[in-house]
Amino acid sequence: MLIGSFEFESAAQATQPIYLQYDGYVKNKDGSHTLSFGYFNLNHIDVKIEPGADNTFVPGTADRNQPVLFLKGRHRFACSIVVPPDFDGKLQWTVRFAGKISTTTAKTLDPLYELELSSAKKATSGLDLAKAPRWVCVNRAPSVQVINPLADINAGADTIAATSFAARVDQELSLAGSAEDDGLPRQSRMTVLWKKITGPGTVTFSDASQPVTRARFSLAGVYELEMSATDTEHISTVKIKVTVTPAEEKK
Repeated sequence: MLIGSFEFESAAQATQPIYLQYDGYVKNKDGSHTLSFGYFNLNHIDVKIEPGADNTFVPGTADRNQPVLFLKGRHRFACSIVVPPDFDGKLQWTVRFAGKISTTTAKTLDPLYELELSSAKKATSGLDLAKAPRWVCVNRAPSVQVINPLADINAGADTIAATSFAARVDQELSLAGSAEDDGLPRQSRMTVLWKKITGPGTVTFSDASQPVTRARFSLAGVYELEMSATDTEHISTVKIKVTVTPAEEKK
Protein backbone atom coordinates (compact mmCIF):
# COMPACT_ATOMS: atom_id res chain seq x y z
CA MET A 1 0.00 0.00 0.00
CA LEU A 2 1.35 3.45 -0.99
CA ILE A 3 1.72 6.02 1.80
CA GLY A 4 2.24 9.52 0.37
CA SER A 5 4.41 9.71 -2.73
CA PHE A 6 7.38 7.54 -3.63
CA GLU A 7 10.56 7.86 -5.61
CA PHE A 8 11.41 4.90 -7.84
CA GLU A 9 14.94 3.55 -7.62
CA SER A 10 16.56 0.84 -9.71
CA ALA A 11 15.99 -2.75 -8.61
CA ALA A 12 19.61 -3.42 -9.60
CA GLN A 13 20.63 -2.00 -6.22
CA ALA A 14 18.33 -4.36 -4.30
CA THR A 15 19.83 -7.51 -2.81
CA GLN A 16 17.25 -8.53 -0.19
CA PRO A 17 14.24 -10.82 -0.81
CA ILE A 18 10.58 -9.90 -1.08
CA TYR A 19 8.24 -11.98 1.05
CA LEU A 20 4.60 -12.35 0.10
CA GLN A 21 1.83 -12.73 2.64
CA TYR A 22 -1.76 -13.82 2.48
CA ASP A 23 -3.76 -11.38 4.59
CA GLY A 24 -6.88 -13.52 4.57
CA TYR A 25 -10.36 -13.50 3.09
CA VAL A 26 -13.74 -11.85 3.52
CA LYS A 27 -17.08 -13.59 3.02
CA ASN A 28 -19.18 -11.29 0.85
CA LYS A 29 -22.96 -11.06 1.17
CA ASP A 30 -23.48 -12.37 -2.36
CA GLY A 31 -21.66 -15.62 -1.58
CA SER A 32 -18.40 -14.60 -3.22
CA HIS A 33 -15.13 -14.09 -1.35
CA THR A 34 -12.55 -11.31 -1.39
CA LEU A 35 -9.01 -12.61 -1.05
CA SER A 36 -6.36 -10.18 0.18
CA PHE A 37 -2.62 -10.39 -0.46
CA GLY A 38 0.29 -8.26 0.70
CA TYR A 39 4.08 -8.25 0.74
CA PHE A 40 7.19 -7.26 2.68
CA ASN A 41 10.04 -5.78 0.63
CA LEU A 42 13.15 -6.03 2.83
CA ASN A 43 15.11 -3.66 0.61
CA HIS A 44 15.48 0.02 1.37
CA ILE A 45 14.40 0.88 -2.16
CA ASP A 46 11.40 0.03 -4.35
CA VAL A 47 11.68 -2.99 -6.63
CA LYS A 48 9.98 -3.52 -9.98
CA ILE A 49 9.14 -7.07 -11.12
CA GLU A 50 7.07 -7.47 -14.26
CA PRO A 51 4.40 -10.21 -14.50
CA GLY A 52 5.79 -13.51 -15.68
CA ALA A 53 7.90 -16.29 -14.20
CA ASP A 54 9.18 -14.01 -11.41
CA ASN A 55 5.79 -12.50 -10.51
CA THR A 56 2.98 -14.95 -11.12
CA PHE A 57 -0.27 -16.47 -9.92
CA VAL A 58 -1.09 -20.17 -10.16
CA PRO A 59 -3.09 -21.98 -11.30
CA GLY A 60 -4.36 -20.37 -14.49
CA THR A 61 -3.58 -16.86 -15.61
CA ALA A 62 -0.21 -15.65 -14.35
CA ASP A 63 -0.95 -11.94 -14.78
CA ARG A 64 -3.86 -11.00 -12.51
CA ASN A 65 -3.14 -7.27 -12.34
CA GLN A 66 -0.96 -7.82 -9.27
CA PRO A 67 1.54 -5.14 -8.19
CA VAL A 68 4.69 -4.85 -10.26
CA LEU A 69 6.27 -2.10 -8.16
CA PHE A 70 7.03 -3.44 -4.70
CA LEU A 71 7.46 -0.50 -2.36
CA LYS A 72 10.00 -0.77 0.43
CA GLY A 73 8.64 -2.05 3.71
CA ARG A 74 5.54 -4.01 4.65
CA HIS A 75 2.31 -3.48 2.72
CA ARG A 76 -0.83 -5.38 3.60
CA PHE A 77 -3.96 -5.40 1.41
CA ALA A 78 -1.94 -4.63 -1.73
CA CYS A 79 -4.06 -6.95 -3.89
CA SER A 80 -7.74 -7.73 -3.35
CA ILE A 81 -9.22 -10.41 -5.62
CA VAL A 82 -12.94 -11.23 -5.75
CA VAL A 83 -13.66 -14.89 -6.48
CA PRO A 84 -17.08 -16.48 -7.17
CA PRO A 85 -19.02 -18.65 -4.69
CA ASP A 86 -17.77 -21.87 -6.31
CA PHE A 87 -14.09 -20.98 -5.77
CA ASP A 88 -12.17 -24.13 -4.79
CA GLY A 89 -9.57 -22.31 -2.68
CA LYS A 90 -6.70 -22.85 -5.10
CA LEU A 91 -4.91 -19.57 -5.88
CA GLN A 92 -1.34 -18.70 -4.94
CA TRP A 93 0.94 -15.75 -5.65
CA THR A 94 4.66 -16.35 -6.20
CA VAL A 95 7.53 -13.87 -6.46
CA ARG A 96 11.16 -14.71 -7.21
CA PHE A 97 13.77 -12.10 -6.33
CA ALA A 98 17.33 -11.94 -4.97
CA GLY A 99 17.65 -15.71 -5.18
CA LYS A 100 14.58 -16.31 -2.98
CA ILE A 101 11.14 -17.68 -3.86
CA SER A 102 8.12 -16.62 -1.84
CA THR A 103 4.69 -18.21 -2.30
CA THR A 104 1.47 -17.54 -0.42
CA THR A 105 -0.43 -20.29 1.37
CA ALA A 106 -2.38 -22.96 -0.50
CA LYS A 107 -5.11 -22.84 2.19
CA THR A 108 -6.79 -19.60 1.17
CA LEU A 109 -10.22 -20.55 2.61
CA ASP A 110 -8.96 -22.01 5.88
CA PRO A 111 -11.25 -20.56 8.61
CA LEU A 112 -8.14 -19.32 10.42
CA TYR A 113 -7.63 -16.83 7.57
CA GLU A 114 -11.07 -15.21 7.76
CA LEU A 115 -10.40 -11.53 8.45
CA GLU A 116 -11.80 -9.81 11.52
CA LEU A 117 -13.86 -6.66 11.05
CA SER A 118 -11.20 -3.93 10.99
CA SER A 119 -8.94 -5.88 8.59
CA ALA A 120 -11.94 -6.86 6.45
CA LYS A 121 -12.76 -3.17 6.04
CA LYS A 122 -9.24 -2.47 4.82
CA ALA A 123 -9.28 -5.40 2.38
CA THR A 124 -12.58 -4.26 0.84
CA SER A 125 -12.19 -0.48 1.19
CA GLY A 126 -13.18 1.24 -2.04
CA LEU A 127 -14.39 -2.04 -3.53
CA ASP A 128 -17.68 -2.07 -5.45
CA LEU A 129 -18.67 -5.75 -5.47
CA ALA A 130 -21.38 -5.24 -8.08
CA LYS A 131 -18.88 -3.86 -10.60
CA ALA A 132 -15.61 -5.45 -9.52
CA PRO A 133 -14.06 -7.86 -12.05
CA ARG A 134 -13.41 -11.39 -10.80
CA TRP A 135 -10.08 -13.21 -10.54
CA VAL A 136 -7.84 -10.10 -10.74
CA CYS A 137 -6.43 -7.55 -8.31
CA VAL A 138 -9.04 -4.80 -8.27
CA ASN A 139 -8.02 -1.16 -8.33
CA ARG A 140 -9.61 0.27 -5.19
CA ALA A 141 -9.89 3.91 -4.25
CA PRO A 142 -7.17 5.22 -1.90
CA SER A 143 -7.90 5.05 1.80
CA VAL A 144 -7.60 8.44 3.52
CA GLN A 145 -7.99 9.72 7.05
CA VAL A 146 -6.65 12.35 9.40
CA ILE A 147 -5.20 10.90 12.59
CA ASN A 148 -6.29 12.12 15.99
CA PRO A 149 -3.03 12.92 17.84
CA LEU A 150 -4.66 12.00 21.19
CA ALA A 151 -6.11 8.68 20.00
CA ASP A 152 -5.39 5.40 21.73
CA ILE A 153 -4.13 3.22 18.89
CA ASN A 154 -5.15 0.12 20.85
CA ALA A 155 -8.78 1.21 21.14
CA GLY A 156 -9.78 0.32 17.59
CA ALA A 157 -9.56 1.85 14.13
CA ASP A 158 -12.71 3.93 14.51
CA THR A 159 -11.16 5.99 17.32
CA ILE A 160 -8.01 6.90 15.42
CA ALA A 161 -9.62 9.27 12.91
CA ALA A 162 -10.04 12.94 13.79
CA THR A 163 -12.87 15.20 12.59
CA SER A 164 -12.20 18.49 14.39
CA PHE A 165 -9.27 20.55 15.62
CA ALA A 166 -8.59 23.81 17.44
CA ALA A 167 -5.92 26.36 16.50
CA ARG A 168 -4.86 29.99 16.94
CA VAL A 169 -4.16 32.60 14.33
CA ASP A 170 -0.54 32.87 15.41
CA GLN A 171 0.17 29.15 15.51
CA GLU A 172 0.73 26.35 13.00
CA LEU A 173 -1.59 23.36 13.26
CA SER A 174 -0.03 19.94 12.65
CA LEU A 175 -2.21 17.69 10.49
CA ALA A 176 -1.33 14.00 10.50
CA GLY A 177 -3.03 12.83 7.35
CA SER A 178 -2.77 9.28 6.08
CA ALA A 179 -3.23 8.17 2.47
CA GLU A 180 -2.79 4.54 1.48
CA ASP A 181 -3.19 2.96 -1.94
CA ASP A 182 -2.87 -0.47 -3.55
CA GLY A 183 -0.47 0.77 -6.24
CA LEU A 184 -3.00 0.38 -9.04
CA PRO A 185 -3.41 1.18 -11.83
CA ARG A 186 0.07 0.12 -12.83
CA GLN A 187 2.50 2.88 -13.75
CA SER A 188 0.45 5.39 -11.76
CA ARG A 189 1.30 7.50 -8.75
CA MET A 190 -1.04 8.43 -5.97
CA THR A 191 -1.15 12.19 -5.43
CA VAL A 192 -2.43 14.06 -2.39
CA LEU A 193 -3.87 17.56 -2.07
CA TRP A 194 -4.91 19.62 0.96
CA LYS A 195 -7.20 22.62 0.41
CA LYS A 196 -9.58 24.96 2.17
CA ILE A 197 -13.28 24.37 1.50
CA THR A 198 -14.78 27.12 3.66
CA GLY A 199 -13.52 29.67 6.18
CA PRO A 200 -13.14 33.43 6.68
CA GLY A 201 -9.43 33.73 5.93
CA THR A 202 -6.51 32.28 4.03
CA VAL A 203 -5.05 28.88 4.89
CA THR A 204 -1.38 28.31 4.12
CA PHE A 205 -0.07 24.74 4.11
CA SER A 206 3.60 23.92 4.63
CA ASP A 207 3.20 21.32 1.86
CA ALA A 208 -0.27 20.79 0.44
CA SER A 209 0.89 17.73 -1.54
CA GLN A 210 1.81 15.61 1.49
CA PRO A 211 -0.60 13.81 3.88
CA VAL A 212 1.33 15.06 6.90
CA THR A 213 1.52 18.84 6.82
CA ARG A 214 1.05 22.03 8.84
CA ALA A 215 -1.59 24.71 8.36
CA ARG A 216 -1.55 28.40 9.30
CA PHE A 217 -4.70 30.54 9.40
CA SER A 218 -4.88 34.28 8.72
CA LEU A 219 -8.17 35.00 10.53
CA ALA A 220 -10.17 33.60 13.42
CA GLY A 221 -13.28 31.56 12.66
CA VAL A 222 -14.45 28.12 11.64
CA TYR A 223 -12.80 26.44 8.66
CA GLU A 224 -13.46 23.26 6.73
CA LEU A 225 -10.38 21.62 5.21
CA GLU A 226 -10.22 18.72 2.81
CA MET A 227 -7.52 16.19 2.04
CA SER A 228 -7.93 14.23 -1.18
CA ALA A 229 -5.94 11.40 -2.74
CA THR A 230 -6.21 10.07 -6.28
CA ASP A 231 -4.62 7.15 -8.11
CA THR A 232 -5.62 8.69 -11.51
CA GLU A 233 -8.76 6.50 -11.68
CA HIS A 234 -10.34 6.93 -8.26
CA ILE A 235 -10.36 9.74 -5.73
CA SER A 236 -11.05 9.70 -1.99
CA THR A 237 -11.53 12.67 0.30
CA VAL A 238 -11.74 13.39 4.01
CA LYS A 239 -12.91 16.66 5.58
CA ILE A 240 -12.11 18.15 8.97
CA LYS A 241 -13.32 21.20 10.90
CA VAL A 242 -10.86 23.63 12.46
CA THR A 243 -11.97 26.25 14.97
CA VAL A 244 -9.44 29.09 14.98
CA THR A 245 -9.33 31.58 17.85
CA PRO A 246 -7.62 35.00 17.80
CA ALA A 247 -3.93 35.31 18.45
CA GLU A 248 -2.88 35.76 22.06
CA GLU A 249 -2.38 39.36 23.02
CA LYS A 250 1.18 40.27 23.91
CA LYS A 251 1.59 41.53 27.45
